[in-house]
Amino acid sequence: MDNDEIHAVQSILHLIFHRNKNQHARAKWWRWLSMLKRITSDLASPGLSPSAAESYRQHLAKNLIPKSYVAFSTVIADNQFSTLGIVLMAALGRLAKVTGANRRLETRVKSSSKTSSAVAPVEDRGEVISRGSGNSDATSGAGSRQTRQEPPKPKPRASGEKTSVSSIKKNSKRKKNAIDDLFSGLL
Repeated sequence: MDNDEIHAVQSILHLIFHRNKNQHARAKWWRWLSMLKRITSDLASPGLSPSAAESYRQHLAKNLIPKSYVAFSTVIADNQFSTLGIVLMAALGRLAKVTGANRRLETRVKSSSKTSSAVAPVEDRGEVISRGSGNSDATSGAGSRQTRQEPPKPKPRASGEKTSVSSIKKNSKRKKNAIDDLFSGLL
């Protein structure tokens, strides 16, 4: 285990933690960064016994690195902080390589794939729901509301009243709205 590399990862995690604490301290992934920072600082300490270092490495390989990977990938998926997520993932990968946790993870994945290959899990694919514009009572339960209401009918005009061109254009624009057509089946 290279102590200089662990110090480098620990300093990166410390800087990320210090700089982003006020903004992200309540985020779900922050917990995993905090634990990762704490363990790397313990691994970087000079008076660490070999048995304690091995237990830290096992904890990293079994629990912390896989769960941190999932948490940090959500940071990348959120486009607002994707660069922060990429730096976190790079630090996590570097730590896994330095501590040898990546080899332990690979052997764990290989052994679990051998045991699970005999029994394939059945995935629940859900239920198909049609979005047709038909009668909503036929497709849903009795307590459901109608999906679309009828537009109000125009009032009959007196024989002497003229229709203006602007009111006809407003009505025609309202009927031809593409957004209304797209979302008409949802309401």
